[in-house]
Amino acid sequence: MIQALFGFLLALAADDRVKIDNDAVRVLNVIDQPHNPSALHRHEVNRVMIYLTAGDLTVRYRDGQVDEQHWKEGQVAWSPAGGLHISENVGAHPLHIIEVELKKPASKSPPRDPKLDPVAIDPQHNILLFENAQVRVFRSWREKAGTEMMHEHAGTGRVGVFLTDNNAVVKLADGSSSALPKVAAGDVSWSGPVTHATTNLGPGKLEMIVVEVF
Repeated sequence: MIQALFGFLLALAADDRVKIDNDAVRVLNVIDQPHNPSALHRHEVNRVMIYLTAGDLTVRYRDGQVDEQHWKEGQVAWSPAGGLHISENVGAHPLHIIEVELKKPASKSPPRDPKLDPVAIDPQHNILLFENAQVRVFRSWREKAGTEMMHEHAGTGRVGVFLTDNNAVVKLADGSSSALPKVAAGDVSWSGPVTHATTNLGPGKLEMIVVEVF
């Protein structure tokens, strides 16, 4: 009985990490405490990892391979599905990670209008980090009171991971506009394909990681 209750409480705690869960992605907000090795596990799907804080990880695979990882604040990485392993935060501080699990297999990249591609039309504010058959990931930022060029997000949808506290207003291609809720660094969002332009209404820089899912 006690073991069953303990397992139930652990399941509830795990659920608290899940911020988005739909047909395309599951997004987890993970705080990895120092020197607390995980259970032996594997990741069945590919992931995009956004490291909100700097830290060091040691990953030990069941076959004996050891992977020493060193992450910088704001760094983004592609993490393919892999074998059984145990991971441990070997640093002195908690490591804060946003994990984007990709539920759909690789597919063809969606068609893009080059005149509406945010990376192509405004490379100073949209920096491509990587692209493959499942996602395109880029860093996007806007200075105080700055407004984006009208652009399109193609594919199934996109995950936004905010790196700064801020608020903004979005203007759609049809001319309508709406205010976004105020966000804090580490917040995540999901939205479908859209053509829009965002104005930064916050007191400082608005910066985020955009994960476009194909």
